[in-house]
Amino acid sequence: MTFTSRYRPLTPSGRGARITDRRLTDLSVQEIRDLVDEYQWLAFQENPVTADEVVDCLGRLGRLVENDRRQGAVLKLDGSRKDEVLLGEGFMPLHRDGALMGMNVALVGIYCAQHQDVTGGRTFISDIESATREVPREYLDLIRERGIEGRPVDRYYTKAADTWHRIPGFLDVEGKSYLNAGFPYRPGEKPSWLVRIPGVDDARAQAIFEEMRSVLMNERYCYYHEWREGDLLLLDNRRTLHGREAFRGRRALANIQVMAA
Repeated sequence: MTFTSRYRPLTPSGRGARITDRRLTDLSVQEIRDLVDEYQWLAFQENPVTADEVVDCLGRLGRLVENDRRQGAVLKLDGSRKDEVLLGEGFMPLHRDGALMGMNVALVGIYCAQHQDVTGGRTFISDIESATREVPREYLDLIRERGIEGRPVDRYYTKAADTWHRIPGFLDVEGKSYLNAGFPYRPGEKPSWLVRIPGVDDARAQAIFEEMRSVLMNERYCYYHEWREGDLLLLDNRRTLHGREAFRGRRALANIQVMAA
């Protein structure tokens, strides 16, 4: 493994690395894989690359997600769709990219192309492997047994908005199981999706998710990234959950996804 001893973890649980001495494009494919395997997410700062360079580099790691919602491999998140959450400015709870679309996305790159007069909008990433050790076993067993069901609200998703879609509660990666649940929005928050636990009434499900959220978003396990232009987050999409705070201002992020082999 290369370079891992240089970087101090971003959470007390030992995950995340801030990389200021190398650009993404300075690293080989194997070096990137080793760093992501060790830290689960990387925050590249102070040596910006371009969005095109990110796309080219991540394309060497695997097949990039392309669909009619994207411009090539890039999903532009600039807050311009005020009627939606994902492409707008709203809060997004913990989730795994691709889960509601039925896609096994291995890596996610998020690149900041513009950031001017912005308030709020931190991206947060949770070390779910460590955090779930504090979650009551009965909750994890329930979600493992029943899974969850999700229903799209925003138009971005390719799944039917009038149907509940089953999502496995856990995802197996190299012999370990990781929580796969997208979290529901709290009452009063404008949703991008709806979530429920089959056979569990809404009030009980909300209470379960809220208790889990309080652990997974605790700063022992969760990193909160303050964006600057040129920053790049690269995260293991199957071993982490992530989300974002609501924001206001002129901000444009580029989301690039790499499918699992």
